[in-house]
Amino acid sequence: MSQNKNLIYLYDLPKGEFTSALLAGLLKDVGIELETKPQIRRDPTKPFYSGIMHIKNEEMYKKAAEFLRYFHIAGKPCRGLAFDNSLLGSNLTKTNENCNIFVRKIPTARSHGKDMSPAEFDKRMSSFDPAAKHPVKSLKISMNEDHTSRGYGFVCYETPEDAAKACEMMDESSTHQECIAVKWNPKDR
Repeated sequence: MSQNKNLIYLYDLPKGEFTSALLAGLLKDVGIELETKPQIRRDPTKPFYSGIMHIKNEEMYKKAAEFLRYFHIAGKPCRGLAFDNSLLGSNLTKTNENCNIFVRKIPTARSHGKDMSPAEFDKRMSSFDPAAKHPVKSLKISMNEDHTSRGYGFVCYETPEDAAKACEMMDESSTHQECIAVKWNPKDR
């Protein structure tokens, strides 16, 4: 797996409930057969497991990347992202391009009776520019160890213009009052 082609990174996998066989079963149910097992990182110091998988067949890879964008294991939200070097945590260019925003006051069970799902959050954060096919590159709702929302998250847009538009529209739109978005500026390293 030295090449970065057709890789999907898996995040927020619940400890205790997650297995590679369970993921393979979910994918098989939607017509995707895995040739190799996903590699799962079981770091005891982290609240969730993470992993990586490689799918050689281009068509199956695209189907899996779409399916795994937001999925559930044992009723808990998980996510999978197609490999994108610009999304790696050590990549300083992604933080300097102003494509990222911080969102607070995301509806939670405590504030609104139920947590906003990552798919609902994505839909909300993509709604600012109907002309853009899918302006959200990735998003993350921060979660507690029990997979409940902490009420804040991060969104990475395709372009700085998309990020600015989202912040501007959330500022002006009465339909988005519960969420507040601001440009995310990382701390100096």
